[in-house]
Amino acid sequence: MKADAAILDRSYLRRLELGRKLTGRGVLVWMVVGFGVMFAANFALIYIALSTLHGEELENPYDASQVYNQHLAEARAQDQLGWSVNISSRQENGGVRIVADFRDRQDATVDGLEVKARFLHPFDRAQDQEALLANDGGDYEGFAAGVHSGRWQLEIVASRNGQVKFRSENKLTLSEAQE
Repeated sequence: MKADAAILDRSYLRRLELGRKLTGRGVLVWMVVGFGVMFAANFALIYIALSTLHGEELENPYDASQVYNQHLAEARAQDQLGWSVNISSRQENGGVRIVADFRDRQDATVDGLEVKARFLHPFDRAQDQEALLANDGGDYEGFAAGVHSGRWQLEIVASRNGQVKFRSENKLTLSEAQE
């Protein structure tokens, strides 16, 4: 019985000796490799986060929250006017021509408005463009230079005597201009 126990003890010891001996150099290599993988993953995630969509951006969120009730009042007043607006756009000469047709409840043309069209780029505010729309007796028409194909937010603001009468925000996708 003692002989059997001695054989078992020796075989157990042989299995332990088959592995490499853990040294200070081995611990250092494992730590460097482990931390290297962790840092590489973190830098990759940081790069991806900074090079993709940045999300919504407000210059001053507090001021935006303070004018919220004013925007609601403008929306109610706009609904009470009962205007219908038909807006069309087409790409030409490195920009976009935009035409807006304002009609009242009786389907008569609405004159005397100051109309602005703003093309807001969803990711790069430096590409935003604005056009003043002039009245040609019926429609309001203008041209925004530097608006290329892609996704945009189109904001139309019509005012009379400094008071906003109509505001519209629409998402728009412009395709390559067909010549």
